[in-house]
Amino acid sequence: MNDCPARTLAFLRAAALSFAAGLLMGAVYWALDIRSPAPPLLGLTGLFGIVLGERAASAIRSRAGGRARPSRSAPSAAGRRPLPPHEEYDHDRTL
Repeated sequence: MNDCPARTLAFLRAAALSFAAGLLMGAVYWALDIRSPAPPLLGLTGLFGIVLGERAASAIRSRAGGRARPSRSAPSAAGRRPLPPHEEYDHDRTL
């Protein structure tokens, strides 16, 4: 495993940590006899397909000579605007 790039190893560590945290939380939910709020396996499979499709389309586009679209989920620091101040929600106020 020494010939793997550092980026791959970092991803595998993060995935293993995420999986371990999920197992731990699953045990906590089981111990408290609470139903997990996670979507069913079929829904997670669909989400996984969406992610793979997005990555595949991006890879095909970059190999075809086109420029890959930047991700909208993580804007650059230069493009960030400051968040507005937090407002308390007034439950008594009608809409």
